[in-house]
Amino acid sequence: MQSKNQCLASAATLLACRSIANAFAENIYELAHLRRNWSVGYADSLKIDVASIHEKHFSDEIKHLHPDKINKWRELMISSLTDLAIIRASVKVDFKNDKEFQKDFFQMTGYKQYFSDAKNGDHVSIYHFIKAFAGNITPDTIAKITEHALDVNVIKRVIETAHSLDAFRQCFEIITDPELVDSEGQKKLEDLYHQIKDICRIATAYYYFDPVKRESFNFFKALRNIRK
Repeated sequence: MQSKNQCLASAATLLACRSIANAFAENIYELAHLRRNWSVGYADSLKIDVASIHEKHFSDEIKHLHPDKINKWRELMISSLTDLAIIRASVKVDFKNDKEFQKDFFQMTGYKQYFSDAKNGDHVSIYHFIKAFAGNITPDTIAKITEHALDVNVIKRVIETAHSLDAFRQCFEIITDPELVDSEGQKKLEDLYHQIKDICRIATAYYYFDPVKRESFNFFKALRNIRK
């Protein structure tokens, strides 16, 4: 099928999944004891699944990937994730005696739903996190969280980035236009993505003190080194 845009999450995500599946297979003897279903056979089956999905459903999409565009939205999201982490830390410090406000703030602005996966490099969660924060924070809330020492420009940058990312919306759609990819391909990619995402969550915890191997299970790092 012919791609209609130049930055499809389906293609980019598949290549990131391939990189992480390879890292998983390379480290399976060390990781196998963490989960009963983690074995050499399971690691090999993931690699086979990636290759099959690539060949049957996404070969045309991948031909149309533009790494420069991917790098541009990566830079936008990295800066916003840093700002979101600063906001989170500031709210925890400035409102340490108001746990109810902290709870409501983190729920309203997407921290509860997206922060954990976002800080582990899941690009789709980072995108939804930025959009949720910018879409739900109110002027009154901004005034309240900046009444102490937090610079309001930190918040403004996240909101501006959310608007900038509107131009990249298709870069983060795991379920893409059915005219581009058939429903079977969409479903297979979504299933693969969630398997890889779960692997990343556990592997990054295991490799917490090993930054080199930890990066191997980070979607953002994998996207940085995309190869068609």
